[in-house]
Amino acid sequence: MRTSGYISIFVFVMQNNNYDNLKALEGQYFTQSLSEAGKWLHYKLLLVEPGYIEASILIRDDMTNPWKQLHGGIISMISDELCGLSFYSLGHDTFYTTISLNIDYLFSAPAGINVIVKARVIRSGKRIANVECYLFDEEERIIAHATTNLMNTGSKIFNLTIGNS
Repeated sequence: MRTSGYISIFVFVMQNNNYDNLKALEGQYFTQSLSEAGKWLHYKLLLVEPGYIEASILIRDDMTNPWKQLHGGIISMISDELCGLSFYSLGHDTFYTTISLNIDYLFSAPAGINVIVKARVIRSGKRIANVECYLFDEEERIIAHATTNLMNTGSKIFNLTIGNS
C-alpha cells in the first residue's frame, strides 16, 4: 500500500501542539511517550501528518507466540497505540478513549523483522472517532488490519510526550 491517496486531509485549527510535538520526532524512536506500553513497543515514527502516522517496529522475541511469530495480543496493542497516536495528531482539546477494536489477522510475522504500521483517522466527530491501521511485513504483505472507535470523554487532553506543553 502506498502512502499517496491514503492520507486524509483535515481542515480545522489545532487546539494544542500534539501534532508539532509528534512531527518534530519524525524519523526518531518515540521514547518520550507517557504510555508505558508505547515505550515497550519501541517504535520509530516514519511519517507524521494530521490524522496519519507511519511507524516501524522491530519484532523482538518477547513479542512472539510459542512459534516465534508476532503474538496476536501484541498486534492488538500495536494497533491501539498507533491508531490512538494518529488521532491525537489532529490536536483535539479533549481526551478520546478506545471503545472498540476489531482486528483481522491476515498473515504471520516472525521475530527479527520490521513491521510497518500505517494508521489513519477515517472520521473525527464531536463524540466518536473512527480510525484504521494496517500492519505490513518487509515484503509489503498485510499482516493485520484493525479498525477502532474512540469516544470523547470530555476530559482535557494531556501532552503526549514528556516535557512538552
